Amino acid sequence: MKHARKGNSSRSAIVTGAVAAALVVASFTPRVSAQSGAGVPQIPKLTGIWHRKGPLNGKPNPPAVPTNRAAGFNQAFDDAFNPTYDCSPTPIPGLINDDYDFQIVQQADRVIIRYEKMDVVRTIWLEGHGHPKPANNDYTTQGYSVGRYAEGRLVVETTQFAFDPRGFSANRWVPGSTLKKMTERYWREGDTLKLDSVSEDPISLKQPYSYGWEWTVRKEELTPYDCDPQDSRWGAQWHESKYPPDK
Repeated sequence: MKHARKGNSSRSAIVTGAVAAALVVASFTPRVSAQSGAGVPQIPKLTGIWHRKGPLNGKPNPPAVPTNRAAGFNQAFDDAFNPTYDCSPTPIPGLINDDYDFQIVQQADRVIIRYEKMDVVRTIWLEGHGHPKPANNDYTTQGYSVGRYAEGRLVVETTQFAFDPRGFSANRWVPGSTLKKMTERYWREGDTLKLDSVSEDPISLKQPYSYGWEWTVRKEELTPYDCDPQDSRWGAQWHESKYPPDK
């Protein structure tokens, strides 16, 4: 009898497990079908590690055109103030312009981008999943990114950037204001990942700053950057100041 009860218990556990599994599948299925059903934008397969190939369609990217005030800031800025010396990551779009590889991981409700440069991790919150929005005064180095799939592309809009002297480049001091906005469009053609982007800033830019890149698949894992603030700040001494020493 004990053996019989054990068998019944086992069969009950199997049935219970099957029901639980079915519920999990049922709860996940609407997300998948909603993404891939008729009339819903196609989701490109962007997941992977990507290595820089060159500018989009082989066309060189022009530099950002600063306003007079931003150009004045660039002229006055002294290299010793560069936050990079203290391992502070460069914000996008400058982060993307640097020739470092990155990894994309697509999830049901978000997209994670991990950059080799400075070990930066960005989260792209996909629309339609009830993600909380940041507070009006919540500004960060990489901003707040919202994404959606449209016409076979991942479209990302990022706002709420903190002010940063490296607003549009890691090596040029055209600052990005808290009004900066960047729109990225990623898609895939075979084994090539492509990006077309536009950055806007009414305080710092005379006109929208557009650029694009292409990447190929990389098989090796990303290399940790492991920035050390003490070692990084040490390099600042080799850059001569624009200003005379204080007395």
